[in-house]
Amino acid sequence: MTTEVYVSGFGVFSAFGLGPTALFDGAFSGSPAFRPVTRFDVSRCRTDRAATYQESEVDFPDAGPGVGTVDVASACGRQALDMAGWRDPAQLPLILATKLRAPSVEPEPPAETTERVADRLGLGKPRRTFVNACCAATNAIIHGAQLVRAGVTSAVLAGGAFLVDRQAFSLFDAAQALAADGQVRPFDQDRQGVLLGDGGAMLLLESGDSIRARGAQPLARLAGWAMTDDAFHVAKPHAQGAGVAAAVTQALHRSGIGPGQLTYVNAHGTGTPLNDASEAAGLHAALGPHTEKVYVSGTKSTTGHALEASGALESVITLLAMRSSVLPPTAALSRPDTHHPLRHVSAPEPVEVPYALSLNSSVGGVNAAILLAAT
Repeated sequence: MTTEVYVSGFGVFSAFGLGPTALFDGAFSGSPAFRPVTRFDVSRCRTDRAATYQESEVDFPDAGPGVGTVDVASACGRQALDMAGWRDPAQLPLILATKLRAPSVEPEPPAETTERVADRLGLGKPRRTFVNACCAATNAIIHGAQLVRAGVTSAVLAGGAFLVDRQAFSLFDAAQALAADGQVRPFDQDRQGVLLGDGGAMLLLESGDSIRARGAQPLARLAGWAMTDDAFHVAKPHAQGAGVAAAVTQALHRSGIGPGQLTYVNAHGTGTPLNDASEAAGLHAALGPHTEKVYVSGTKSTTGHALEASGALESVITLLAMRSSVLPPTAALSRPDTHHPLRHVSAPEPVEVPYALSLNSSVGGVNAAILLAAT
């Protein structure tokens, strides 16, 4: 008998604030969180904008001076445990996506960040760390789901955390990937690039047996997932979206549903020409004639790109869409690309969402997909 995997709790942080209400009010209204960066000097950069939170607006429990990713991940983890009503954190493994940076910028190894978060929350073992860029948190959640499905553990805390820092900002600026006009416009003909954003989310993944034994209520079921790599190029995505198509197809196959049952896709949607074109082509390849019926939005247009944490943040956005029956829009979308047309969400839209997909891609042709099912 296959063990089903559910989300029984989550915690989330974005530039809009800490918790799901702040995220829903911001991202689902289509209000971008971008503002001038004040953490470090950006005077010589392509843009001065990122989706960063204001310290006066957010209170992180147990945080000292100089809030870091440990504080973000810990706050999200505590929210997830409280929401799920989980009383024994020592039973829980931690799978965390965090940043891999130069020692001169971030002297603490990523695995040490995971250890500190686990110790702060009183979590058990194993404690594992993912650092594979934009797919890291998606991979962390998938790995956690695999542990539950295989019966290694009855529950696991999985997710990621990222705060905009000088090194990440400088790297994206040097690659001329940042949007000079201060807007992220996924799938728009006038897109100029991506902008970074603070973000983090942790999901408590739990087996059906565990949830029933606790008398808890699941929020959604992880119906399917996939991790692929087309190995096409060290940086460029495959022009026809081969890896994206494979991830979507495999996630649907694992769930046992067809493309016609999918309602919504939260796209990776970076607002960069190569990524958007590849992702749109991949969706067409995977969904075929059903593509025109599936709603698509790119919420980095409001939250910015949370890099290693983006998959966890966007999985929560996808979950909120399912729970609220409201789809978040792609902000600033005015002239949709017509080469591989999609059914874009341009304004908040009330729609019942039985199945929804959160999709992420990264350099090197890496792709990852998580398919959620309503309960």
